[in-house]
Amino acid sequence: MSAKDVLSLDQIIASSPVVVLWGEPEERHPVDFVTGNIDRFGYTVSEIVLEEIPFLSLVFPGDRERVKREFLRAAMEDVPSLLFEYRIITRGGEVRWIEDRTSFHRDGSGNAFAYQSSLLDVTDRKAAELRAKESEERLSRVLAASRVGIWEYFPESDTFSGSGHGAILGLEDGEFPLSRQDLFGRVLFPKENEEAETAWERFLAGEDTFLDVECRAARKDGGSRWVVFKGFPVRDGEGGLLRVTGLTIDITGLKEAELRAEAQNRRLELLHSMFLSFMEELDSTALLQRILTKAGELAGTEHVSLSVYQEKKNTFLRTFGTGLYAPMVNESRPVFVGISGYVFKKKERIIIRDYRSHPGRTPDPRLSEITTIISMPFFQGKKFMGVLSIAYTDGFPEIDRDLLASLDQFAAAASIALENARLYEGSRRELEERKRAEERLRFHGKLVEAAAEGASFLLSLEDGQQAMNFALRSLGEALGARRTNLFRNCTAPDGKKNVRLLARSSAPWAKGAPLLPETLSWEENLSDVYALLADGGIYTGPISGFGTIPEGVVQDAGPISFMAVPILFRSEFWGFLGFSFEGNVIPVRADETDVLRAAAYNLAASVIRWESEQEVLRGYEKLRNTFNDVIRTMGQIVGKKDPYTIEHQERVALLATEIGAALGLDGERLEGLRIAGLVHDVGKVEIPSEILSKPGRLSPLEFELIKTHAGSSYDILREIDFPWPVAEIARQHHEKLDGSGYPRGLKGEEILLEARILTVADVVEAMSSHRPYRPSLGLEAARGEIEKYSGVLYDPEVVKACVAVLENSSGILSVR
Repeated sequence: MSAKDVLSLDQIIASSPVVVLWGEPEERHPVDFVTGNIDRFGYTVSEIVLEEIPFLSLVFPGDRERVKREFLRAAMEDVPSLLFEYRIITRGGEVRWIEDRTSFHRDGSGNAFAYQSSLLDVTDRKAAELRAKESEERLSRVLAASRVGIWEYFPESDTFSGSGHGAILGLEDGEFPLSRQDLFGRVLFPKENEEAETAWERFLAGEDTFLDVECRAARKDGGSRWVVFKGFPVRDGEGGLLRVTGLTIDITGLKEAELRAEAQNRRLELLHSMFLSFMEELDSTALLQRILTKAGELAGTEHVSLSVYQEKKNTFLRTFGTGLYAPMVNESRPVFVGISGYVFKKKERIIIRDYRSHPGRTPDPRLSEITTIISMPFFQGKKFMGVLSIAYTDGFPEIDRDLLASLDQFAAAASIALENARLYEGSRRELEERKRAEERLRFHGKLVEAAAEGASFLLSLEDGQQAMNFALRSLGEALGARRTNLFRNCTAPDGKKNVRLLARSSAPWAKGAPLLPETLSWEENLSDVYALLADGGIYTGPISGFGTIPEGVVQDAGPISFMAVPILFRSEFWGFLGFSFEGNVIPVRADETDVLRAAAYNLAASVIRWESEQEVLRGYEKLRNTFNDVIRTMGQIVGKKDPYTIEHQERVALLATEIGAALGLDGERLEGLRIAGLVHDVGKVEIPSEILSKPGRLSPLEFELIKTHAGSSYDILREIDFPWPVAEIARQHHEKLDGSGYPRGLKGEEILLEARILTVADVVEAMSSHRPYRPSLGLEAARGEIEKYSGVLYDPEVVKACVAVLENSSGILSVR
């Protein structure tokens, strides 16, 4: 071998990434020979061979015992070769990852007498693997925080497996795999199990293209949760079903809010219907009968009874009754007998959930079928008037606070109806008081009409603030009030109790500034007023009873009086409805205050309903944000491998969206185009980072590998149930009008419009941005490229729109 040949071999070794060494397979791991490129780690051949620096001292302390143990085990156990990874420390103190391939030379007895190792620095690859693992863990955390689980179903074995899926269903992931029958049988109620099985059979039979099942799952504590199963088929080349991939999403919060809103809406509609009855029905007896029927509809039963207290006889007279109470109408009974006696004694609502075993039940065989009963008092002002009873005969229903609060309103309505009957009969007996009675009835009807009209506004108008103002104006005009205010009770940050103004309305003839500020504090001089209202009492008196008017708030001329109607919601003081009058408060009777209480409650219930609807909207917005986070995370996974890709995708998405807007695409298509732009290069995750970031020109083979990313993007994205053809757009974004593109060589209209837009945006961004293999070519060069091949490679309308966008927004592709 010539000196020239030796020199060439040394040069090859020096430039090689592989360090070769050999020696005897002893515990201290001696090195008899090492190639000169050991200097890439800062050490010389003589230092290693002469053991000035023993080889094992290069190994990272945390890996040293493992390396020694694996090396000796392989040498002693007749292992032909060993491949493992560990860290070494360079002379400069840097820690590098090494891939060690060691083979052993053995004698005729199988004893190792020499080893040969090839050391390859794999630090960059290891860092990429760790970054990818970190991205996967981040995605898992996003899904877990969003209450989303991932699963796979294998038809051949009829089994489920997944990550996070079990936790949502109240199971441990370690309990998987489970068969479909075992899984559904353990977590679903019988009805939901049957519906889920039906949906699955339709899906597996190919009747449905994807699976979308919403059902109720049982919890270990006896409760339940709402979940959605979304599944998508993975098929082989012949269309056969290989497996199903999907998501399990916990929608309990959204579903419960939706059900609460629906229940509240139904109750408000019934209350609205009840108030309309005041205008539609002139016969007080028929009106009361209708109120009782509505109360039964609200409670979900036909068995409703109204018993009036006869003070002189100390008895109850069953005045009205439906269902099993119908045969008992006009019957009297002692005041202390049965459940009504408990209500009379305590003057409060009583619920007997299991009436059959209750010791105080009435010994009447006609009542033997009752399982649950609700009895509540109704009043004329503070005077006890009687008992409203609602009974169930078909099980033990759920009774929530909203239902009870609504029934309280029906009890108040019954009180109003009875008082109407008393007024009507009294007017006939005393003709001399007819005029006064008629005026009072007109006023009462006007007030009821205003309450019904306000309820109609609250149910029919979409603008909540406008509906509130109209309802307040109707009530204020009916009472002749200067101003009508709705205040809500709340607690200030400093812990002090106050009320905050939600809405106000002024009479057309009321001029000047408001008489009350937007926030009132319950200071020491207002403690009596607060106690009165919180106890359900109505305040009437001078407006000064609400404290000194703050400086800067101008009062109208003349004495002003005030009436505050408390709002008790779920037995708690929610706020009050306030009326200000010029002069004294217009006197209202108990039945009219009941109307005002009902109207005030209706206002508060509408506020709570609007807040519930907003809660539902926020929940759906959260889901939408979670979806955007997942899309962004997919882009970041690619960005971890190729830092240029993530910014490239974001700029392409921005430019493509602007082009689509210039072409007149609607908002939904623009959103799909934006999403496609953000993930169109996600397939690059399957291409080695060394090729993606290669600084020089790609070889033909490397370029062919790069071209596979469009198909890979499609394979990844088609498994996601986008509402737009995102996967197909990503697959077509390198197709050209003349068919010269890839991966399928589509032409003209065969290419989706969104893909044609993405193609132009992709070219412009790529040419105008820096790349590892070249500097930016500039925006003018990019514009020249698309205009040169407009109509040949690129859609001319898209090119025209792109040029217009670039002229109007020159900084749209500025490199950050």
